[in-house]
Amino acid sequence: MSFIELKDVHKVYSTGRGSVRVNALSGVSLTVEEGEFVSIMGHSGSGKSTLMNILGCLDRPTSGEYILDGQVVSELSSDQLADIRNRTIGFVFQSFNLLQRLDAVSNVEMPLIYAGVAQRERREAAGRALEMVGLGGRMRHRPSELSGGEQQRVAIARALVSRPRLVLADEPTGNLDSAASCEIMEMLGELNSGGMTVIVVTHEPEVAAYTPRVLKFKDGVCIEDSVAASGGASA
Repeated sequence: MSFIELKDVHKVYSTGRGSVRVNALSGVSLTVEEGEFVSIMGHSGSGKSTLMNILGCLDRPTSGEYILDGQVVSELSSDQLADIRNRTIGFVFQSFNLLQRLDAVSNVEMPLIYAGVAQRERREAAGRALEMVGLGGRMRHRPSELSGGEQQRVAIARALVSRPRLVLADEPTGNLDSAASCEIMEMLGELNSGGMTVIVVTHEPEVAAYTPRVLKFKDGVCIEDSVAASGGASA
């Protein structure tokens, strides 16, 4: 059984007073094995962000099944979905989503606060996560004192602190220059080399080139599923 499986997933949104229906996803079926490094590509309106929200248990399909690690996620309650997000999934966003008033280590430990982890344990875990992303010496710096690349590394540390099996990165290099973008993608590649499943949403071919597998979406449909012969390429 695959780690991630989507079976004929549709997502329909109603706009205005419900008179207009938008098919964001139109019968998507695909699998992702545990330990894969995958990019989801497409222009605005292609359905890639909707797919990311469903994979991250932030939204539900209108119809079809989403199965994560053998569990039919699309049938779970809101509380059960929140539990899966806390235990299994780490999120990395384009805008970093760091709390400006908190230093790096306090930002990283936020998921553990929601999970009810004791203060000492979560502070130690946050410190280890920052060490993993090379920011052990910047723990007490606030976001305003960090570069864009460093802020995204803090965001990656926050995604890792709960030891998830799946990392979902939504346009993780969108606010970064080329050098910082390479750094972040190489870091995600290292996490994947350690056995973590990593899925990246991007519209940039240079970013997708880092991943061995690329799913291309258009009009809510996966139009191409390609696997590089020798894995991802460095950009």
